[in-house]
Amino acid sequence: MVTNKTLPPGASAGLPEHLRRIARIRRLSNVMAWACLTVPVLLVLGMLRYWTATSAADVFRHAGLGIAPPATLDALSRVGGFAISMVPLAALVFGLLAARQCFRLFANDQALTAAAVRSLRTFAVAMAVSAALQPLAGAALSVLLSALSPERTWSLAVNVGSDTLLQLLFSGIVAVIAWVLVDATEIADEHRQFV
Repeated sequence: MVTNKTLPPGASAGLPEHLRRIARIRRLSNVMAWACLTVPVLLVLGMLRYWTATSAADVFRHAGLGIAPPATLDALSRVGGFAISMVPLAALVFGLLAARQCFRLFANDQALTAAAVRSLRTFAVAMAVSAALQPLAGAALSVLLSALSPERTWSLAVNVGSDTLLQLLFSGIVAVIAWVLVDATEIADEHRQFV
């Protein structure tokens, strides 16, 4: 095991191959942990910016509504739209924070621990929940926005795209792998206690 966890760039060149792999895993895991903290902040700020600055026509178009939008969206409508949009995003943020914990454990040589694989499982489940909530949030948003239309036509738009289906599939794959790894780490821990 490498005792110096903060090797300067290029310092791992003289190390044996397995120690270079460990150093690479640490570096990449630290970068990913940082990204899993930064991306949620950017996503929430982006969502806030969208709901404060996007025109009513663009909001209606993005929601898949083919009805006339109002001239502007009032503050209450924007807050409601933001709140609805934040439901699947909150699940995604929760998942990314769980992934961050997983990467931090990887960076500290705790890759095959129950805590790391539980964090991975939490990430996968949160991603699946986020994907499942996206069409529901979109439907709720379409009802809210259609109520604001001068046409007074209620619309319900449900959109399940290939990106949602792929996110669900990916989440399911990672969740099953994580559940298997959780069982494997628990069995390994039990065996260590007997020895």
